[in-house]
This record gives sequence, structure tokens and C-alpha cells, in this order.
Amino acid sequence: MAILRGPQPDRQVVLPPRCLIGRSRACDLVMDGRQVSGEHATLEWSGAQWLLRDLGSKNGTFVDGRKLVVGAPIAVRAGAEIRFGRQAAPWVLEDDSAPMLMAVKLATGECVVEAWGYLALPDMQHPEIGICQNDRGAWTAECRGESVPVEDRMVVTTPDGAAWRVYLPVSIERTFKDDSGPLLVAQLELRFAFTRDEEHVELTVCTPDARHELKARAHHYPLLLLARQRLADQRAGVPASEQGWMYIEDLLRMLKIDDNHLNITIHRARGQISQLGVVDAVGLVERRAGKRQLRIGASRLELVLLDADPAP
Repeated sequence: MAILRGPQPDRQVVLPPRCLIGRSRACDLVMDGRQVSGEHATLEWSGAQWLLRDLGSKNGTFVDGRKLVVGAPIAVRAGAEIRFGRQAAPWVLEDDSAPMLMAVKLATGECVVEAWGYLALPDMQHPEIGICQNDRGAWTAECRGESVPVEDRMVVTTPDGAAWRVYLPVSIERTFKDDSGPLLVAQLELRFAFTRDEEHVELTVCTPDARHELKARAHHYPLLLLARQRLADQRAGVPASEQGWMYIEDLLRMLKIDDNHLNITIHRARGQISQLGVVDAVGLVERRAGKRQLRIGASRLELVLLDADPAP
């Protein structure tokens, strides 16, 4: 996560892939001060390093005391001191790592950064919108069961009316069929272990090279119900494309929760799976286009009844 720290001790900016800097309110990093031009400079990720470019500012842009040639990009590394105007207070590039998936709340400037490739808005404790890549590398945002494509700098609105600008990281061409490539939901084997009353559900996730024991969580129970339906359809010989689909109304009735609670539960489950390095965590729970139906995205499933209630 790239960070630019300002002259004030508490001024810290997480850098998007292309950060427009200046006095204009249209900039990504808005600065006050007479020395700063409306659109003063850009700090942009090239795919390997950060490049600083002066946009023809009146008072110049300086790196470690050296003035930049207008329009000529210069590579800057961690520790570089940057001034927007010779007499301006310095900013320091504190971290020069690659940019991450992030969103900025337009009203306040609050920044939320992805957790393991999954961005939840307004945060993971209260997820209303989930943003990540699917298995084809396309970015999508899901809110209240509706999924839409996401483009860089697109503004999305949470149910409370807050507007967030989304910044996508620089895309890197990936080959998903390569065995050494990204980890996908389709490669997972999920093992659910639960008590007779199903109030305690543990989940073990097996990847091609590891086994992850996940402690009991409330969001495992909806996954258990979806897994049970998919296994029942597998045993009945239902075609793979039709296996496991459940109507949302039926699932809500079984869980005794409402639509909003279910959506939050799904976001939390996806967030936990993304921590294992699964790049298409959105596919853990699939939604059927045009219908209010869900299913678990993994097809290799196992259900195990715990012999005794786990110790408190």
C-alpha cells in the first residue's frame, strides 16, 4: 500500500494508481496554499515504480531539492521528499509499494483499502457493498443482491446514501488455467463440521497445497445450507449447471433473517475466503442472473456431524 505523508503529523494519503495533485477540488489529493496550482502534478504507478510528473505548475515541483522538468516523469522511491512549490512544506513518500483496491468517501475523504483482494464498504464489520474480481479478472460490485461491473474511479453509493469513489489497482494479465496461477473457488474443497442443533458450524477449506481450519462463525451456517442443497442435487444426478440453486426466500425462511442480514453474511463469508488468497472470492456464493436464487460456488463438499458439542 503506497502512502504519501504530509507536513502535518496526521496527514497521510493512501495513493491510488494515478493521483492528481493540486488545489482544484477535482484532484485526488487536494492541497491548500498559494504555491499550489489547480492541477499541479501527478504521482502515477507505472507497474513497477511511482512516477512523479509536473503538469506545468507556476511554482514547480521538487524532489529532494531538485526541480522537475515540466512534463518529464521522474521515478521516486520511499523516503523521497517532495515539495509542490519551492517554499512549500515537504511531503514524504513513506511507502512506495504497489497501489491496492481502495475507495474514498467523497463527503469526508475517508479511505477504505481492500483486505486480501476484497473491498467491503463501508467496512468489513458492516459490509453493504462488496467489490472484487471474478474468475475472468473483471471487477464487480455487489449490493443487496445486485451485481454491476466496476470501472476505475467509478462512484458507488451505499444504502445509507454515502458516495464512494472506487480506485482499481493497475490490472495485470493473468492466466487462470495455469496450475501455478491464482487460487480460485473452483479449486477449493469445503468440509463442514456441525453439531446436531447446527448452532456450531466449523469450516475446513482445503486448497491444492494447504488445509485451513476456520473457527466456527455465524456466516458458516448459510454456507452449510447451500452446501447441503448442492450435495443433494449431486446425489440425484442433477446436471452440474443446475446443482445447488436455492430460492432466496426459502433460505431466508430457514435462517429466520431478512435480505439485508443475508447479504451482510455473504460479504463476511467471502471476505474470510479471500484471506486465504482466493482471487475470485465473490464466486463463493453465486447469484443466478434474473432470478432470486443462490448456490455455493464450490462443488467439492463434505458434511460431518460432530460427535459431541464442542467445549465452550
